[in-house]
Amino acid sequence: MIRELEDMGSLAAVQRLYELVWRTGPAGTPVTADLLRALAISGNPVFGAYEGDELLGACFGFCSPPGTHNFHSHIAGVPQSAQGRSIGLALKLHQRAWALEQRMTTMTWTFDPAIRRNAHFNLSKLGAEPVQYFSDLYGAMDDDVNRDDASDRLLVRWQLDRPLPSRDAAPHGRLSSAEPVRIRVPADIESMRLEDPVRAARWRLELRRELGGRMKVGARVVGFDREGHYLVEAAGSHTDAASPPGR
Repeated sequence: MIRELEDMGSLAAVQRLYELVWRTGPAGTPVTADLLRALAISGNPVFGAYEGDELLGACFGFCSPPGTHNFHSHIAGVPQSAQGRSIGLALKLHQRAWALEQRMTTMTWTFDPAIRRNAHFNLSKLGAEPVQYFSDLYGAMDDDVNRDDASDRLLVRWQLDRPLPSRDAAPHGRLSSAEPVRIRVPADIESMRLEDPVRAARWRLELRRELGGRMKVGARVVGFDREGHYLVEAAGSHTDAASPPGR
């Protein structure tokens, strides 16, 4: 069950859940309960996923300027013990439904482009479209998930009035006759950070150069394949589809 949270007790539980997910103490918490409270009472929803009374995941975001008709989803987290149960998907769909009720047409968020499962979830499962690559967006981050690695992030935009992709959907838009460039990401960079941080850093710089560099000059990410590659078309080589890809 997904609930909208406003009381300090529930929001403190969200703070503790995020500390568990990102393996921090209170001093390095990803967000404080009092900030979540301020967001909640100002109309920016905090959602929690529950099984009975147990909090299994949470997400929150904030509204962009009114003229953009956009909602920005900032943090969503599910502990490892609860992963594989589509809790993250349920939270994202709940945010989507809320945003549509507010007559918003898009949702944006950022994610680490080197984490393969997140790329697959955001691009293939949800159909979000990458719009900008940020190098070291947040600077040094004091948590055990991101520590000692640059905080590169990919900003994606989700068109809310389009249907979700089906399992066999084509990449975003319509591909040109030219074969897209395939840019690989490691199978598990999170483990690599712990076991071989030097190698993980090399992967980061290579991805920044290949994906970030291409996007900076106008290339478009049109999909993410099952083998763990971003599919990228050079600027001017694609034709936008008149309607969303049907899968």
